[in-house]
This record gives sequence, C-alpha cells and structure tokens, in this order.
Amino acid sequence: MLNIDIRSKKYSEKNILQNIQFSLKEGTFLSIIGPSGCGKTTLLKLISSLDIDFEGSINMDAKSIGMMFQEPRLLPWLTVRENIAVVKKIAAPEAIKELLRMVGLEHTLDMYPKNLSGGMARRVSLVRAFINRPKLILLDEPFVSLDKPTSLALQNDLMLFCKSFNPAVILVTHDLDEAIALSQKILFLGGEVTEEVMTHVNDHNGFETLEPSQVQMIKENLLSLYPNILEGKL
Repeated sequence: MLNIDIRSKKYSEKNILQNIQFSLKEGTFLSIIGPSGCGKTTLLKLISSLDIDFEGSINMDAKSIGMMFQEPRLLPWLTVRENIAVVKKIAAPEAIKELLRMVGLEHTLDMYPKNLSGGMARRVSLVRAFINRPKLILLDEPFVSLDKPTSLALQNDLMLFCKSFNPAVILVTHDLDEAIALSQKILFLGGEVTEEVMTHVNDHNGFETLEPSQVQMIKENLLSLYPNILEGKL
C-alpha cells in the first residue's frame, strides 16, 4: 500500500537523504532508527506530504494518514472531545467516546489539556491519530520523555488500536528496545548523506509486543553483529 523511492532530498543545496527505498503493506509495523539529526523526521514529512520538495516518488493507497508526535500538541482552549474532533471525519458521534473508552479515558471528554497528566495527554493524541481509522499511521518518537511504566502502557494502547484497525505503521525512534518490541521490520539509517544502512526483519507475529527476554536476546545479537549500527554504520 506504500512504496517509497527517495532518490534525493536537499535543504539549501545540501543533500540530506538519498537512495531510500522500501515498501510497506497494510498490517505491517516498521521502525526507523538513525543518529540524531540524520533526517528521520524529514522522511516522515515527505511520506505525509507535509514536504513535497524531493527527487523520487512516494505512492500510497491510503486516503488518510494518522500522525502522532513527540509532544501531544493538544490545543489548550479546546476540550479533549474538541481536540479530537478537529481532525475527525467519521460522522458517528460515539466514535470519539469509543476510542477513549478503549484506553480508559472516556471520563476525560469534557476536560481541558491542563487537567491531564502527561500520559493521559499522549493517549488523547493517540486517539486523535486513529480517530479516522487511517490505513497509515506515522509516529515521531511518541514515547520519548515518558517514564518506563507510562511508555509501556502507551505502547500497549498503540498495539490495541493496531490490532483493531490494521493500519501500516511507521515509528521513528532512538530506542532499539522499543523498535524490537513493537515492529516487524527495522530500517537503520546512516551515512554522511543519510541512506539505508540495513533492514532487520524481526520475529513478530502480527501486532504483538515481544517479551523483554526476547527483546534483550535480539538486541544483543544485533549489536554483536553490528556494534556501530546505532551510529548509522555497519
């Protein structure tokens, strides 16, 4: 459903991305890892058409895209219901309440963002990303700066929605444990001009989260084979 062929992306004549090619089917979870500043967020902007200035092609069947960012980006003058309704296309008035119920937040409908904890605000942002049941979900480090229990709980909520709606998912992250636990494929980026260094196919069965012991074993194996992979080098 998604075919990426980015031959070149430049800012002020400086080449940022090159030779990035991959395909993604519905129901597939892909994580993207690379050094800070290598262009991971730029790649998401290209896929979402927020930036269309590049050489190459991006073709997708998805008519709508859901996005979740590092910060919840909730409008402080709107209630939870209104923040979600800003992007809502589905006519059924119960849709917002149902998705909030799935993550235990149906009681927050008329609350304002200032009254939400950090974890609650991220869950509202997650609901907003899924409210139109898009076939493609883009996640830009959505679990960053959260404590471990809150991060794991939010990851479980994400996978619950993925099982329910079966989208293709692209997650940008710096956390290798997170990528291994959640995704079926991991795309490692690196190089002086950012390009694909390696793709790791993970031992996943659908939208299931791997156990910590499995994650640790896969991580140790990856880093023993490619000790510099998180620096974008084989």
